[in-house]
Amino acid sequence: MAEYQDQAAAGDAPVPDFWPEALEVIKSAPICLLATARGRQPHVRPVIPAYVGMDAYVLTGVGTPKLLQIRGNDLVELLHWSVDFRHLNLAGVATITEDIDAISEVAPHFPYAVDDFFGPDIRAPALIKISLRRVSITTFNDIIADKRPRVWRSPD
Repeated sequence: MAEYQDQAAAGDAPVPDFWPEALEVIKSAPICLLATARGRQPHVRPVIPAYVGMDAYVLTGVGTPKLLQIRGNDLVELLHWSVDFRHLNLAGVATITEDIDAISEVAPHFPYAVDDFFGPDIRAPALIKISLRRVSITTFNDIIADKRPRVWRSPD
């Protein structure tokens, strides 16, 4: 996440003006929910993503249902929420790779040791890259007060 902050500070990538607050939510609540869909049925599961630039990354096994769902519909969403009821939604387009070099490059950015989950030989992982297209943040108090979330959309 430090790389992310450096990029934002350097102005190398367009980021939400509320990105420092979003990073606080991510850091305080690293486990989030990943929503995918198959046909008309949504599926939600917990994941722990890494963030690099305006991309989120999720490691998973190659045989998981989420990969099948993403191959059929590449639009996904992540939801982090903190104990103070800030909700951070990150929507984007997912791509999948099993390239070991790509996985190794992103591995240090995860808030956990990748080897703990996949072993030192990074057994059977797939990397889901989510190119963020929409980020929104709101609080429980904002929802009660009928205030709209702060929203950022990718210029792409």
